[in-house]
Amino acid sequence: MATRPRPLFVDIGPGLSIMIGLPTIASWKTTDRPQKVKRGTFGFNTQTRTLEYYNGSHWLGASMDKA
Repeated sequence: MATRPRPLFVDIGPGLSIMIGLPTIASWKTTDRPQKVKRGTFGFNTQTRTLEYYNGSHWLGASMDKA
């Protein structure tokens, strides 16, 4: 049985905490990649099923399919 994602709680003082939402990863198709992109940007390409990283001049991808 799969567990449901839970938010993160950060202690900020005695008896106090803040809930931080779950992290999300941007997603796009190849033609919809961000236009004004900065080095270090990453996201999931739903068309190629790869996790992509922008190195400042090229998009690099890592397949998420099982080997």
